[in-house]
Amino acid sequence: MGLYKEVELPLVEILADIEELGVRIDVAFLETLRVELTASCAKHEAALHEFAGETFNVNSTTQLRRVLFEKLGLTPVKKTSTGQPSTDADSLSKLAGEHPFVAELMRYREVEKLRSTYAEALPPLVAADGRIHATLNQLSTSTGRISSETPNLQNIPIRTEEGRALRKAFIPAEGCVLLSSDYSQIELRILAHLANDPGLVDAFERGTDIHTVTASKVFGVAEADVDSHQRRFAKVINYGLAYGMEAYGLAQRMDIPNDQARDILDAFFAGFPRVREFMDQTVVEARRLGYTSTIMGRRRRIPELASDNFRIRQMGERMAQNAPVQGSAADVFKVATVRLAHALKEEGLRSRIVLTVHDELVLEVPESEMDACEALTRSVMEGAAHLLVPLVVDIGFGPNWAEAK
Repeated sequence: MGLYKEVELPLVEILADIEELGVRIDVAFLETLRVELTASCAKHEAALHEFAGETFNVNSTTQLRRVLFEKLGLTPVKKTSTGQPSTDADSLSKLAGEHPFVAELMRYREVEKLRSTYAEALPPLVAADGRIHATLNQLSTSTGRISSETPNLQNIPIRTEEGRALRKAFIPAEGCVLLSSDYSQIELRILAHLANDPGLVDAFERGTDIHTVTASKVFGVAEADVDSHQRRFAKVINYGLAYGMEAYGLAQRMDIPNDQARDILDAFFAGFPRVREFMDQTVVEARRLGYTSTIMGRRRRIPELASDNFRIRQMGERMAQNAPVQGSAADVFKVATVRLAHALKEEGLRSRIVLTVHDELVLEVPESEMDACEALTRSVMEGAAHLLVPLVVDIGFGPNWAEAK
């Protein structure tokens, strides 16, 4: 299959159709949510003032530094480019156990971002037809993934209750429901395919929980004996490796010593040796050619590999390791989007794609077409590529985006 003629070129018209159709928004719900989030922000702000023993501007970095590092006496984790103590999310996460003020501040920032970036900012973007028509960027990311702007719908958080609530504002037309079809662990399946690692391939073919399998190999216990803590570790490893994470990154994520993180990664590569071989070979080939390639031949040039700066070369190596995985996932998703859009029309269905977010397609589906659309969506998306492991999608229906998951 040709990447340009059979994927990117037909995708232009399909993304234009998605933009033109847009997705319906419940503006009244957003207003209710905005009021609730504003009240929640005020509550968190009051708690921060109480912890600090004074009233200050929570959104002022200067005042925040004074409270954190002078009044509360916390030790800065890192400094900004101007030499000031950093108060970014990464720094705060490392300080979270030092004082309850920090956890409260992180919570405030989460809620405030939802309020200002979405609950308050989305209503003005709703057109006269009651829908938001986001701009979809087909080739703006280095991996080939689709992104969106005005608004950016890729970063709506799903781990918090408020983030999930925000998705309730995305609704279907009258007489329709929303269908969400999300690829399950597509990056890890791509990694298993590219590395051709027997352990990973076997786990996916058996339909076993891949994080449990990884934990079993890393911690040397039977799959049946893996506990939730070990599985959580394994999940970070699995997804981290798909993005080129190394021991230092694992140590930072899991708050463990670097030596322990290195031992854990060594155990992973001992259990899945082809993954290490694949990553090493990918870097060698990228140095030789100057670029990496995906399963469909999408190239990503990595000049960082030729840099005289050691840190930049290291960054280039991580990019070389994750680009084939992320880029191949983008290839598969785009193939599925093109094929599904065409198939819906060929089958005479009125169902249409209204959102593309990461590895998920959201469709507006007439209630009378639910069964037919589900079967067609599953068939097309799971058949978008022939890998060494099965592609799997999780499909759900609902009266809004949140409940379709």
